[in-house]
Amino acid sequence: MKKTFDNNWSKSEKHLTQAFSAPSFGHSIDFDYKRDIKCLSKILQKCEITYALDLDFILRFLSSYNCEQRLILVYGLEYEYGYKFINMILDQPESPVRLCTLAMIIEPMVLFARDFHDLLILKRADKNNCNIFRKLLGILLALDNNDIQNFKETYENVFKNSVQKDIELAQDENSIASKLLIKLLEGKRYEVPVHSASVAKIIAQQLYEVRQGTSEIDRDTYTQMFTRDAFSQLAAIFDIYEDKFGQSIQEAIEHQFQSQIEIKCFQDMVEYIRLPSGYYSKILRQALDEKPIDYRTLIRIIIGHQSEDLCEIKLEYSKIYDETLDKTIEHRIDIAEIKHALVMVITNGKNPLSSSCGHALFEHRNHSNLTSLRLSPITTDGMQLKINRSQEAFDKLAHIFKIKHPHHNP
Repeated sequence: MKKTFDNNWSKSEKHLTQAFSAPSFGHSIDFDYKRDIKCLSKILQKCEITYALDLDFILRFLSSYNCEQRLILVYGLEYEYGYKFINMILDQPESPVRLCTLAMIIEPMVLFARDFHDLLILKRADKNNCNIFRKLLGILLALDNNDIQNFKETYENVFKNSVQKDIELAQDENSIASKLLIKLLEGKRYEVPVHSASVAKIIAQQLYEVRQGTSEIDRDTYTQMFTRDAFSQLAAIFDIYEDKFGQSIQEAIEHQFQSQIEIKCFQDMVEYIRLPSGYYSKILRQALDEKPIDYRTLIRIIIGHQSEDLCEIKLEYSKIYDETLDKTIEHRIDIAEIKHALVMVITNGKNPLSSSCGHALFEHRNHSNLTSLRLSPITTDGMQLKINRSQEAFDKLAHIFKIKHPHHNP
């Protein structure tokens, strides 16, 4: 997972170099930094004249770029034209389109931190809501130890408070659920792809004895095990327990805990540990089934995981539900701009929705010819333009960091 841009110039330069050497996400658009940054600036100029930011149109515009290109545009807008694009989006009233547009122009870790913060605020108002805590847990499960440190730094940088303190404000710090989140945030999981079969057998035996009432394992030990042991070790424990004793590990968890929040959180961890892509496929389906649709979760998983494990999630989703994720999104989501943006991300920009829908949206807008020309490729089926990773774009961004941090030498 890419780290947030650091204040240290050398780290920033290294980050940018890695971004430009990474594989493209496949959007079939010829990326021209000068042309595209000018086009977006003209859109924002028109919004200034009308005193209204056209989020629908902007989201459509951003959908034609991959993740790294969008970040280049955001930083370029500020450097070339003085537009603080992220702040402009944040100033808009809350809505699903605002959520999606913001997710498109910030780095994944910032997206996770913002969602975590917003969910904690919701948790303060509804302390008994089990689903909110499960969503908080789902954000942290995908982060390795290094990511956890990055997440905490990002959270504190954005919200000027530690995430641990905000968790304590939202929920009793002595609850098992709170301890689970705080332990995960310590980032001390043993990260090796191997396990000890002998240790797994011993722990599986202990779990069985607890179920039989002949032994006890306190809840803090459960929490320690689930937040410290390697995923491979935990998976081995689950498998041995079920194979040897013929009982579900999920049922063992139900026997150990009384609170529904605790039961569901530990059961979610079992699902994630065994198959992350299956876990996220299920979460996506649940978000789509909610009334109203849980756009926050959909957007976070699809856009936030775009550069990491979205391919595996898509594949597993198709296996479980006998339908591709993009087809489900196309059939279930009514907000056209969000539908288009998510389908573009899911399909790597290769399968935009029907051209008639796209043309109908753009033609009724009074934007410049330049804008119309820029947008036309994404609404034409079969258009496959070669991606040109502009070295000039890299030079521009590098120059931005030099200006912002003149005391650092590249």
